[in-house]
Amino acid sequence: MRKILIILSIVVYSNTASAGMLSHIWDSLRTFLGLDITRTVNESVTPPGEVCSDTQGNRPTSNYPEQPSMGASPVFDEVPEEGEEKEVGFSPKDDTDADNLREELKENYKKLGGDPVALQQALCFYDKNRGINFEAAGDPSRKKGIKIQNQRYITINDMNKSYFKSRMFILDLETGKVKTYYSSHGAGGKKGVPESDAGTVETSNLDGSNASPRGFFITGSRINGSSDPKQRWKFSMKLHGLQEGVNDRSYSRAVVMHSFPDVTNDVASSDDTKPSLRTDPYPFYLSQGCTMVGPKVADEIVDTIKAPNNSSGGSLYYNYSSVEKSRGDSYCGDENLMKK
Repeated sequence: MRKILIILSIVVYSNTASAGMLSHIWDSLRTFLGLDITRTVNESVTPPGEVCSDTQGNRPTSNYPEQPSMGASPVFDEVPEEGEEKEVGFSPKDDTDADNLREELKENYKKLGGDPVALQQALCFYDKNRGINFEAAGDPSRKKGIKIQNQRYITINDMNKSYFKSRMFILDLETGKVKTYYSSHGAGGKKGVPESDAGTVETSNLDGSNASPRGFFITGSRINGSSDPKQRWKFSMKLHGLQEGVNDRSYSRAVVMHSFPDVTNDVASSDDTKPSLRTDPYPFYLSQGCTMVGPKVADEIVDTIKAPNNSSGGSLYYNYSSVEKSRGDSYCGDENLMKK
């Protein structure tokens, strides 16, 4: 009987017309039925070795309409050698152009429900460190370090938002456009780290914690293949943490971005007249620390923000947690930065 009620509640939720009523009805039904989706999901995350996720379940499939393109990914005329300071970005004609682009970016980010504090912090970090060479912690192949070489995009993964809402924002600094996607995070519950749920993300830099790290990163390259025995994703993207004691073990922990079948594929763009920012009613699935995105949007996300190869740095990536949020819009990420 309980399972029938759960299924009925999801069906009712999925077919209700009003977005505001959806959220209210779903929360009420969950309370009434005493649903504890978090406990069920977290208990299903069993580490099978070097695999980001061992969750199981099938999400109802849908035909998702094509969304406006973020814009062409940066074009590298030649493959940079290790340590070569070849940067790809844009150069506004004058300060007025730059100011106008920033204002447009802020308005588009706000339109999609972005937290202005996160944006202020990310832009501050970018402006102060776009030309800085950082240590590539955990990556012995990058003895000369790593820097933000793809200077066109910034990604903000707002882990203060519920998993049920789109919370990963990709900002195009060249056009002022913004797109937002759904993302998943680490389950936690290991090495003394509390368990995460849909709305509360416990972060950690510890090996074996099953928790996602917070803070600022530079994206790495796209790596084809999967560590998952069930082959639920075909490629991943490396993440290089820039803050000692905060996320510097990310590379050695194999904390990457990859797709997962049960993460929502929906995407909203600032180009949309009325962006679809719905609440996802389905049970959520957590990783062992990796950022997971929908399989139908993973190519678009990774190919936009990645580094072009194993020797180059990619774009700025920000896991915005409750710690950073509490520090306010004056915080610029100046926390244990590992500069060369």
